[in-house]
Amino acid sequence: MLIGMVFGNGYGSQAGAWRMPGVDPTGFTNFDTMVRYAQLAEHGKFQFLFMPDFPALRADIATDAQQQGAWLHDQASGRFADLAKIKPINLRGRHLATSGPLPLPPSEQGQPVIFQAGGGDQGLEVAGRYASGVIGAVFTMEDARAQRMALRDAAKRAGRDPDEIKFFAGLMTTIAPDRRAALDRRIAMSGFSFEPRVGYLGQMLGLALDPAQLGEPLTKAQLAAARPSRQDPRSTYALKVASEGWSLRDVLAHGVIDYHPMIVGPAVEAADYMQTWFEAGAADGFWLCPDVYEDGLPPLVEELAPILRERGLFHRDYQGATLRDHLGVPAQYGRDPRLQ
Repeated sequence: MLIGMVFGNGYGSQAGAWRMPGVDPTGFTNFDTMVRYAQLAEHGKFQFLFMPDFPALRADIATDAQQQGAWLHDQASGRFADLAKIKPINLRGRHLATSGPLPLPPSEQGQPVIFQAGGGDQGLEVAGRYASGVIGAVFTMEDARAQRMALRDAAKRAGRDPDEIKFFAGLMTTIAPDRRAALDRRIAMSGFSFEPRVGYLGQMLGLALDPAQLGEPLTKAQLAAARPSRQDPRSTYALKVASEGWSLRDVLAHGVIDYHPMIVGPAVEAADYMQTWFEAGAADGFWLCPDVYEDGLPPLVEELAPILRERGLFHRDYQGATLRDHLGVPAQYGRDPRLQ
């Protein structure tokens, strides 16, 4: 099982994370804070960090110019580089032209690893041809398994080994000793946003809900009339939680409207969830979204990861030094043969 962590800002996955006790309010732009969180994830042997739409490194075709072993640094012979392994780019466009190559040595892993996010037939074919990792937006194990198999089939059509592409399911976490403590943490963090969400929860359940009912559970009549929306894959889970007798505030605190499935409770529940999906072939791994990095990440490193190791599902140490090593995808140097 592969594990990564979403690292989109300096606070956490929840809108109210920056206001939680102990959180550095300048963390969004404080690289020392972000490095500290990254080092903690590394201590847990997570395979990658995912930084969407924020600090970014852009790569272009100039990195295609050099093959592995191009830089010799042979002082005795005076050969600095093997020119046979350095190819010009010869890019010719309407407004831009260059013959290259980039005067820098290649990365230790060669070409940057390509991740793809998003669905649709076109996205699937692009991922099957080029990607080494795919971030799935999935809310049920059945949908995740279907998306992963479709991705592997797309890789086969592109002439690739499907094991070269890893499918990651998202999982949001609020880890606490028990469900009630986790719900209270969520309410303290994001409860300010629950009232305007009641209307959307009603749409998910086919009901006209009033924010005044936020502290109450659905009535028997409402439960009898409730139907999960076919337009929102989260609706079935929302109805399941509501049927357990939780107040609407607690239903929302379960994360039924969040953008990934949500674990609200002890770390062992997250481990059980991940094991079930992984062994069912629904994911090659997970990208975790802790509610707050400051005190929500340590339980993932100190509690969740050890449980998965005890079950033989997660590695004990890194087997290489590069992202390609961590993901188990082959090295790639020079011009991608799939590009024309």
